[in-house]
Amino acid sequence: MMGFLNRRAARAAVVTAAGLAALGLSAVTASAKISYDFKVSPHTVAAGARVHVKGYAMNDSDLFQKFCVQQRQGTGSWHTVKCAHGAVFDGGSVNTWVQAKHRGTLQFRGALYETDWNSHKLRLQFVTPTETVRVR
Repeated sequence: MMGFLNRRAARAAVVTAAGLAALGLSAVTASAKISYDFKVSPHTVAAGARVHVKGYAMNDSDLFQKFCVQQRQGTGSWHTVKCAHGAVFDGGSVNTWVQAKHRGTLQFRGALYETDWNSHKLRLQFVTPTETVRVR
């Protein structure tokens, strides 16, 4: 009878330890850090001129990530200009030129997309602050 109780106590200890380890892993995932750099130049251009946009982003989580550059004219909707290939642990970098075709305000931002654990569908994880270019 005593051997049965010892085995049962040992089994409960193992289950408890596994549960605590799982809680620790989820806490680590929740505290993942995002690193990014995003630059646009120049900030004032003539219509028809080109704007240099470059940036990267990564999250230290172990999910597939992809970094994209997006633009919008005025207050319109965001459109993707170009995306990096992406990888696990690294969203990649984009270095591109965009022609400013119309007068007004042109805005750019970087967007980091990730997959979730159960799907291959990319979801928006993070966006950089918006950089504005005045087109004369």
